Amino acid sequence: MSITGEAEMLLAVTQLTAGFDKRARKAVRDGGQLFAEKLKPNTPVSNEDHSGLGSLADHIKTSSVSIKTGDYSVDVGYDAVKGQIAHFPNSGTSKQSPQHFVEKTQSEMREPVLAEFIKDLKVN
Repeated sequence: MSITGEAEMLLAVTQLTAGFDKRARKAVRDGGQLFAEKLKPNTPVSNEDHSGLGSLADHIKTSSVSIKTGDYSVDVGYDAVKGQIAHFPNSGTSKQSPQHFVEKTQSEMREPVLAEFIKDLKVN
């Protein structure tokens, strides 16, 4: 692409940015959903349910897209019902070894989430 004048340059920039917000929101939302789908099987499930509320894996949630910090973001994690205990099996306690399932999911999903971002952000 070669641009010869100011008007052509402004038109090219306008064409590139048209629809960016919609594509960016979709990219972040899809990436968060991919991460949540992988977090669920990586979350350990105990045979004992002392709370009666089901397993931690059943309480994974994805927030809506936010741009509060200036960046598009989606929070993926556990809901308020079971979320406060998620760090115990992940980080470990004096009686339980750490399982690091959140970190495992982060490292496994880095490339697939970035690929999803690129797919959604491409201008057709």
